Order: sequence, then structure tokens, then C-alpha cells
Amino acid sequence: MPEPTQPMVPLPPFRQTPGPVLVSQTYLRRLIVERWEAEVKACEKSKQLRLLELAPGPALTIIQASVRRLIIERWDAEVKHCEEAKWAQFLELLLAAHGISRLG
Repeated sequence: MPEPTQPMVPLPPFRQTPGPVLVSQTYLRRLIVERWEAEVKACEKSKQLRLLELAPGPALTIIQASVRRLIIERWDAEVKHCEEAKWAQFLELLLAAHGISRLG
């Protein structure tokens, strides 16, 4: 027991790194799907909100129609990006399951 007048110094190791956590492939797949489905849902919601910000009306001007098309194209591209990222993560998971950590 150190004396009360001496500073207390923690003994090494100061931090302990936890060991690897083992989880099933099914659980990891579910996490990936849930994450990217939430991203897609957020993109769809954002697209709808942006379209609602556009002046509503039956007669769209050429500029409004162009802006509407740009909004739709932009958010559809975001959804496509999310889908591609999801499949890339599935591929990483599959490769890791076979002990492949890098390509090349």
C-alpha cells in the first residue's frame, strides 16, 4: 500500500485492449442490412421533403420541372450508392469469412 503522501501511479499496462469479439455471420449480415436499409429510407424521406419544398401546383414551369428532375436524380443516385456500399460490405464479410483480408 503506498504512503498517503506519495502520488498513486497506475501499474502497466495502463490500458488493456479487449480481445476480438466473435459474432455470427448472420448477425453481421443483419447489421449491414439494417444499417443500409435505414440509409435508403432516410434518402427516400429526404427526397420527398425536397420535392415538397418545390412550389406545388398542377402547372409546373420549365425551371420547376428541371429542379424536380435534379432532385429526383440526386436522391436516386444516393440510394444507388447505399445499395452499392451494402453489397461491398457483404463482399468484405464473405472474403473475411474465408480468411482473405486484402486483395492484390
